[in-house]
Amino acid sequence: MSDPLNTALTLLGVGMITVFVVLLFVVLSGNVLIWLVNRSVPEGHEVLSSGNDGTDPRKIAAITAAVEAITKGKGSVKKIEKIDSLPGEPR
Repeated sequence: MSDPLNTALTLLGVGMITVFVVLLFVVLSGNVLIWLVNRSVPEGHEVLSSGNDGTDPRKIAAITAAVEAITKGKGSVKKIEKIDSLPGEPR
């Protein structure tokens, strides 16, 4: 191969390997950080009640069950709040 093409392919290979290593480092460090935080923060379970807001206990149970199923037990419901309209929708 010609010298400029060889230099270009070498530079391409070094650049791609560098990007791969940096992204691998970002992903691994993020996973380690998540693992450390999950390990050090105690897991608290709050029990939601219908309270005075008039939320049906069956709806609370359905929402909690859906969150448990989707997150495979890693998520929890902290607060249920009714929204009048979605952003961008007319009221």
